[in-house]
Amino acid sequence: MKRRQILNRLLQAGAVAGLGAIGIKVLPGLMSKPVKAIFALDLRESSTPLPEHLLTPLSEFYVQSYAVAPTVDVAAWNLKVTGAVATPLTLTLADVMSAPQETFYLTMECIGNPAGGNLIGNAEWTGTPLLPFLQRAGVQPEAVEFVLRGADGYRTTLPVADVMRPDVRLVHLMNGQPLSKEHGYPLRILVPGHFGQKQPKWLTGIEAIVSSQKGYWERWGWSNTALIPTHALSRQLQQTRVWNGRYQVSFPKTGEAGWGNGVLIAGVALDGSAPIQRISVSLDGGNTWNLAEQSHPTSPHEWTIWRLAWRPEQPGRYILLARAESNRSPHPLFGDSIQPLDDPISRDGSSGILKIQVDLEA
Repeated sequence: MKRRQILNRLLQAGAVAGLGAIGIKVLPGLMSKPVKAIFALDLRESSTPLPEHLLTPLSEFYVQSYAVAPTVDVAAWNLKVTGAVATPLTLTLADVMSAPQETFYLTMECIGNPAGGNLIGNAEWTGTPLLPFLQRAGVQPEAVEFVLRGADGYRTTLPVADVMRPDVRLVHLMNGQPLSKEHGYPLRILVPGHFGQKQPKWLTGIEAIVSSQKGYWERWGWSNTALIPTHALSRQLQQTRVWNGRYQVSFPKTGEAGWGNGVLIAGVALDGSAPIQRISVSLDGGNTWNLAEQSHPTSPHEWTIWRLAWRPEQPGRYILLARAESNRSPHPLFGDSIQPLDDPISRDGSSGILKIQVDLEA
């Protein structure tokens, strides 16, 4: 069964078993209720600044794998750089660890993540640039792509120019901890701007090839570029998280979560290569839009945090939408005729707008 078919069944049924069928491990807190708010701070107070970084706890970070996570013998593990290179390399973990290390923030997202979905997370990573190793190997001019292979048998491809960027790294720490078995221990590759499909875990091979090939998911029809589009995700109303299968929320007028004193709307936004310029929120199904407050991360590869303080004047049903715009390109649905996408899954990665029904009780 294709990934798209499985994901559609998952979205319709909300079944944990469906997640396991495609190798997505459901970790505690993702499919149970109640779910704690994604923001640790009460951001309803305008005097509370937006956090500089919002990290996803490792216990909640999504996991998707081509196969069962392999158990890697670190003592025997190595990374081979082969193919159209002048000097093939075999790197040990000690070789990688002895190279200059960098710590940085990067948001990882699955290409199958629907609008507003949970298959996304932000982490602080530590690793070393891949480029010096490729330069040592001497990539030949006729090489057009690299095949990236994992210890689980997974493979994908990327153009030489994409992999030889200085911000492509071999990483071994995630939120200050060694990579878990599920997240690619002992080493994975991160290629900013691309969905997780292009960033194999348990990396064991990098092969320079002279003609284009397609990897595993690409042969099933998923995007061969897997570039992250500009999109916003609504994540929280008051202290209630909104996510897959929870597109309807209601609030009383009074009480701690009451709407009488205002409603917090908060979320994140991401673009594959450019900073997010603005996030707009609609409370009437797209007829009018309000500019949200946002963070400005130094890297375009870390999600932007946003919030809007909504002061509703009367009870009723409201339709909430959120959209993002970067300086690379506007959201494809911008304009007076904006409509949320009916299909939450795209083989190029969803840039759809999540529609949330908000009921304010009298």
